[in-house]
Amino acid sequence: MTGQGGQAMISIQYFEPPPALRLHVSALYWFETAAPGFSDLMRAELGQIRLLVDGVARNNYKSGKQWEGSGAILQGPTTAPTQYSANTRLRLFGIGLLPLGWAELIGISADELADNATDLSSVLPPALVTDLMDALARASTNAGRARVVTDFLQARLAANRHAARWFTRLADEWLTASPNPQVDALVAASGMSSRSVERLTNRLYGASPKLLARKYRALGAAVRLGMGDAQGWSDAAGDAFYDQAHFIREFSAFTGITPARFQAQLAPLTRATMTQRRQLPHLPSLVRIA
Repeated sequence: MTGQGGQAMISIQYFEPPPALRLHVSALYWFETAAPGFSDLMRAELGQIRLLVDGVARNNYKSGKQWEGSGAILQGPTTAPTQYSANTRLRLFGIGLLPLGWAELIGISADELADNATDLSSVLPPALVTDLMDALARASTNAGRARVVTDFLQARLAANRHAARWFTRLADEWLTASPNPQVDALVAASGMSSRSVERLTNRLYGASPKLLARKYRALGAAVRLGMGDAQGWSDAAGDAFYDQAHFIREFSAFTGITPARFQAQLAPLTRATMTQRRQLPHLPSLVRIA
């Protein structure tokens, strides 16, 4: 899949995660630019691992924080749009992490890295990360790169099981069952106190239940607009927003642009992501929003 992103043509190929990883990984993809220079506005996202075979990437967060790095990078879940850019040629393998994948593959509390990034080797054993990057650099095809990554992830999972995996299933269903998730419904379904639920969502999703509900309500509307499933703001918003002003404000907070601009100027990487994910039938429903 190619498109125009900043000054450089981009190419992105998605791979469906194997059955053993479908509860943990939202996406596997190989991404590259054909020339130096790339910039794209990323809407609020799940956590990611980005394995840069070539290039140095930069995250500019809405808070004003900037993070720059190369090699194996762990990107925390984001609660606002992030400008992702590179002044060099960029070639990377990306791994989108579902909340259960964050818990069992990464292990640290997601809110510790929300709207931030770090070197993967600061979280996982450095020798494992070095071996992964060496194997990825030796792979000569996209399919070969995908095998390297899935083998690494499955080996990592074999030794890690999180006690709260039941909660991720419950919360994922809560986020996707309605275009307007209600926090009280999640608390009631969990059988726990609201404080306990908030601790778990912060640890596994990197945000409070209220912020999660807002984020996925807006992202669901963005997907409906981006894929042509909704005609205009009222169709995309449904009954989930008070009025047009509320919809525009919330949509902009999590995508970085207004609904009208989103439809007219949908970023190429966002469009490619939406289109290719829809073509992978076995991905969890949360992925089709996030």
